[in-house]
Amino acid sequence: FMESMSAGFGKKYFVLAEHFANQLEPAYCAFTTLIMVLNSMCVDPNVRWRGGWRFFGDEEVLIGRCCISREKVQRAGITLEEFVQLAKCQGVSVSLHRPNERKDLDKDFPKIQESDSILNTIDDFRSHVIEATSSVGSSTLVVSFGRGGLGQTGDGHFSPVAGYHKETDRVLILDVARFKYPPYWVDVDTLFNAMCLVDQESNESRGWCRLNPPKGIMVHGGRITDDKKRPASVVPLASDGEMCPVGSIKVEFCPVSQNKDTMGKREV
Repeated sequence: FMESMSAGFGKKYFVLAEHFANQLEPAYCAFTTLIMVLNSMCVDPNVRWRGGWRFFGDEEVLIGRCCISREKVQRAGITLEEFVQLAKCQGVSVSLHRPNERKDLDKDFPKIQESDSILNTIDDFRSHVIEATSSVGSSTLVVSFGRGGLGQTGDGHFSPVAGYHKETDRVLILDVARFKYPPYWVDVDTLFNAMCLVDQESNESRGWCRLNPPKGIMVHGGRITDDKKRPASVVPLASDGEMCPVGSIKVEFCPVSQNKDTMGKREV
């Protein structure tokens, strides 16, 4: 850990660790991962969690206003595509990558020059790890992998990457299932292979996402420079439910609407 920090590949550790959370339900890993990332980026949920605090205090701040049914989430978790859509709903820019698939599938995210290959290779993944862990202001990396590929119990899982050790080519995973596993280091090639495992719900491999904060949010050292305070009386509580006047329209046309719920099963 200290070698990683000294080499400059642990810049995201404290930013994420400050908001390290344990998932409330066995299938909530994607939601817990997302609230960690959103809080580390100082994203405003535009609702109050408790009292006057606008904060992603737990998964309910997301799920309570999400168009995916709570029953579906608790039963089956969510797919990588649904994770991307949920992040975008919060204003986050997301780039989705799957092992050995074509690059630049998401045109909303800026293209970068990585290699001559048109496929996402292990070298591309490694370069994204290095980018994400070497700067506070860079994108945050979230991985979706099959636990069996790491010799762990359970099936599909989401968690953020917090560090990289160049000498051993390993990444630090802040596993949000803290009741099962503490943070751990894993070889880049092992993790890449675990992301190659197929998600039985989507029939596609798992992968990784690079998340950037919404435009206009200036974050320095993990803290927003202008909190734009508003009176608590004009900010609804998360428990009040959907307050947006066009909320029903957004749900109807949302790509991950509960009307498109699919069957399946996931484990942490």
